[in-house]
Amino acid sequence: MKVVRELESFDIPNAIHPRRRIVILMRSDGHFAFAEQYYCVSEYEGEILAEGWQQQDANGVYETADMAEKEGRAAFAKWHRKGR
Repeated sequence: MKVVRELESFDIPNAIHPRRRIVILMRSDGHFAFAEQYYCVSEYEGEILAEGWQQQDANGVYETADMAEKEGRAAFAKWHRKGR
């Protein structure tokens, strides 16, 4: 799957990797999906070994990128709502 849109990132309190975002993906069949990504920094003795966005599993099958974005935003809000 290819990332076709990156949404803004947010800091999620109390998460192991607090910086997160939703990306919109184009599937090989021409439909769309969304996935959550988190920003990861791997360090050893104060030296950064690797850093970047890591992607979780894709969700849904949507006809348009806009539909996938709408559903991705709603899912992200539900997953990370305050007081959870």
